[in-house]
Amino acid sequence: MLQTRSLPQRLPVTMQGALFFLLCFALSAVLLLTTPGFPGTDDYYHARISAEIIAQRRLALDFIWLPHTILSPDRFVDHHLLYHLFLAPWVALGGMIGAEIAQALIVAGTFTAGWALLRSIGTRHAALWAFALFGLSVPFLHRLLMIRTQATALLLLILGLHALFQRRHRWLLVIAFAYTWLYDGFILIVAFAALAVLAEWIADRRLDVRPVVYAITGVGLGLVINPYFPRNIVFIAEHLGAKVAFESGIRVGNEWYPYQTATLLENSGGALLALALGLLRPSFGGRRDRVETTLLLVTLLTLAMLFRSRRFIEYYPAFALLFAAASWGRGDLSLRDWLPDPGVVRRLASGVALTSAALAIGLTVAAVHRSLDDVSDPATHAGAAAWLAEHSSPGSLVFQTDWDDFTRLFYHNTHNTYLVGLDPTYLERASRQLWDSWVAITRGQVEQPSATIHRDFGAAYVVSDTRHPEFAARAESDPGLKLVYRDTYSVVWEVLPAELAGNVQP
Repeated sequence: MLQTRSLPQRLPVTMQGALFFLLCFALSAVLLLTTPGFPGTDDYYHARISAEIIAQRRLALDFIWLPHTILSPDRFVDHHLLYHLFLAPWVALGGMIGAEIAQALIVAGTFTAGWALLRSIGTRHAALWAFALFGLSVPFLHRLLMIRTQATALLLLILGLHALFQRRHRWLLVIAFAYTWLYDGFILIVAFAALAVLAEWIADRRLDVRPVVYAITGVGLGLVINPYFPRNIVFIAEHLGAKVAFESGIRVGNEWYPYQTATLLENSGGALLALALGLLRPSFGGRRDRVETTLLLVTLLTLAMLFRSRRFIEYYPAFALLFAAASWGRGDLSLRDWLPDPGVVRRLASGVALTSAALAIGLTVAAVHRSLDDVSDPATHAGAAAWLAEHSSPGSLVFQTDWDDFTRLFYHNTHNTYLVGLDPTYLERASRQLWDSWVAITRGQVEQPSATIHRDFGAAYVVSDTRHPEFAARAESDPGLKLVYRDTYSVVWEVLPAELAGNVQP
């Protein structure tokens, strides 16, 4: 086998890891800090709720801002608590920039965990394989950079695989506990443990169920030893139920719907190629061991999840790459047995692979940078939020015409409360009657909506973006809605009591 003695191989392992981490952090930080705003809509919520942990100095928050939803004060559960605890000091110290630096640290930590995993299973050129994560998929990298939990969730899953491969099963208890505090998709850590058990049986005919036992125990402890227990159990059922609500006709966020095949091939071709390369490996000799089999099963699981919902693009590409690296980066292909000059071929193949990887990384990073430049202006709704904070009474309810306006309004203004946010089904799950009424009003189907808005919702103000002409037309002819603020992004109406509405000219 061709031996190389490059500088990184002479460095201590800890130094290699530190340098790799710094490289990944620098690239992630540059992408985030050159973005005009946060990469995603929900990012604004996560930043603000993290600041509230510092402001209230408690784990179980008094969350008053969505009183008509399943996140009402008596039902609220912070199901991303671990992430918010990490983010809180960064937001407190640096605001938006602090949150972006914190996320860059998480992304770098995730990719470094991938490098450590590959190195621990004996993968050659582990750093090159792990750095290739930057070139697999545009939406994968974009989503990891969001101020959300997906990069942290991926980090914990990779750490879970590391514990499984090293047979440090007790660590699964800690990792599963942390995952349960991070995100209510904690069933994934149990599924990964089960797939590892299955893989060992397939590869070695050995059955050891301890990983599953430790993972389930960790999840159980995370659910019970929780500042929101027992409300968190009820919320999980409601939250997961909302995610299948679109099957009954309720539209949720786009991330919960699948990609079209052509779109997936275009934006994630590298991840699909990685899976194909891994699947071809046995054709060149050898058999899959438990590590490779586990990564294959994990990759197929996350691919099936991706076919169900595009949001799982945050998982599949990483595991496809790890699978390909474990398949091709370990052992000896014995090229000398069937090639005239394996040395030349290997050098040529290495050059082609490095050139292709560099090109893929460059193109993907450039595309992600463009996609981050296209995110909406961070000033969206900032003016409306400031006006409301100055002119309305504390806690007065704001009726929005679009559910996803909440995150920016909340980021800029915790003075008011809001009708709906984060997910439209949170309102529907709390009150189907209010949901149906809200839909009809925002679609312009109610002739004079002010009476309903005042009576049924108890709202003092209405905020709309400039993309709801049907509602705007109704509002202009409604004497109970008084236009009080307008800018490029937002329109604000005051909801007048019935005795005053008659004195206002439409």
